Amino acid sequence: MASTVEGRKLASEPSEKQSGQHRQPGNAWADRLRALKDIPPVLHFVWESGPAVVSANIIARILVSFLPVGIGVIGRFIIDGVNRIRLHQALPTHFWWLVIGEMALAVLIGIISRAIDYFDNLLADRYTHHVSVEVMRKAAALDVTAYEDPVFYDRLERARVQATDRLAMIQQMGRLIQQSITAVAFSAILIRYSPALLLLLVGGVIPAFMGESHFAFLTYAKNFGQTPLRRQMDYLRQVGGSKEAAKELRLFNLSDFLTGRFSALSHTIYEQNVSLNRRRLFWTGLLSILGQLGYYSAYAYSIYLTIQGRYSVGDLTLITTAIVQATGNIQLAFSTASGVADQALFLTDLLAFFEMKPRVESKVNGVPAPRAIRRGFEFRNVSFTYPGTDRRILSNFNFTLSPGERVALIGENGQGKTTVVKLITRLYDPTEGQILLDGVACTQRSA
Repeated sequence: MASTVEGRKLASEPSEKQSGQHRQPGNAWADRLRALKDIPPVLHFVWESGPAVVSANIIARILVSFLPVGIGVIGRFIIDGVNRIRLHQALPTHFWWLVIGEMALAVLIGIISRAIDYFDNLLADRYTHHVSVEVMRKAAALDVTAYEDPVFYDRLERARVQATDRLAMIQQMGRLIQQSITAVAFSAILIRYSPALLLLLVGGVIPAFMGESHFAFLTYAKNFGQTPLRRQMDYLRQVGGSKEAAKELRLFNLSDFLTGRFSALSHTIYEQNVSLNRRRLFWTGLLSILGQLGYYSAYAYSIYLTIQGRYSVGDLTLITTAIVQATGNIQLAFSTASGVADQALFLTDLLAFFEMKPRVESKVNGVPAPRAIRRGFEFRNVSFTYPGTDRRILSNFNFTLSPGERVALIGENGQGKTTVVKLITRLYDPTEGQILLDGVACTQRSA
């Protein structure tokens, strides 16, 4: 071939430009805030997978979030009604209707809760199918050069995992709606009786929430950093136990080497996990004590006010129920919101993957295909360099291939024979020069 041909070398460590300037985990709260912008696109995927199911799920969660409040309010009147007997007074005329109403609400909670589980399972199947198909379509549309980038492989692996593993985040968002409404409703009851009750509860919950949120981010950063290690482990596991590699393992006695390498990687991941879990156990356990202090402070204060005669026994029952429910749902809402934000951190690669654009695209005036080739292919001063290297495989290469013509490309490995075929089939675009089909330039690059 009339060209200057050099050997090809794949880059083992792509440049920052080649890797798409992939951002490493940094500041915990800043990353969380940035990650929140990734939630709407995922919600769009969820909505596309089943609008009717999503709507039914949200409506059911809103309804069931108010029902515990109704049970608590009715329970307050029932307790006060029973207390009238102790004071030698008659039961209220509507007393038994209150009992029936409370029972009806409890039954309704059970029915709606089962409906929510049904909608969750239905939505999970639809979402998994929809987003998995979209990942496959996107992967098939990307350039061949992307698959030669190890950073891309890490991103693709995380995107595949994130496509299905984010079901937890979707379900968490549904629970967040339910928990927030219930927490607000019971908090309104506490404010009606005494705003100090709510302040005591929130003051104890926030430190525990901050601790849990911090360690959730550290877990994300750890998992992010372990992605290359886990990919190597998958490769070693596959090679060490596959039929295709069995002969080589036996001939070259590689079993001990592969097993040792796998064990070393596995031990590294184990030590990282144990270290983080120990710290999380200590600090979150310590901070949870503050939450308990806030709860029992509010509880003791309400008992004191009841003894002072400001509240009835029914009021104390309702306040106690509101304290329990408000505390539980505030904690759950904070925890769930933190979980959603932390899960959103894992969406970075999934959405970055969908934002990737192929560089090899059809020109507006390109020759339509498939069709019979008339004049053939022509290379005009074509130069080509594989991504990640500075060495040219082809340099100012000129070449024609007419319809029906047979041409043999002869040369040693790495001299560009396969590269010419890849350029003809437009798996790549030339770095410089033109490739024409029937006289029409498929693409053009200049220095």
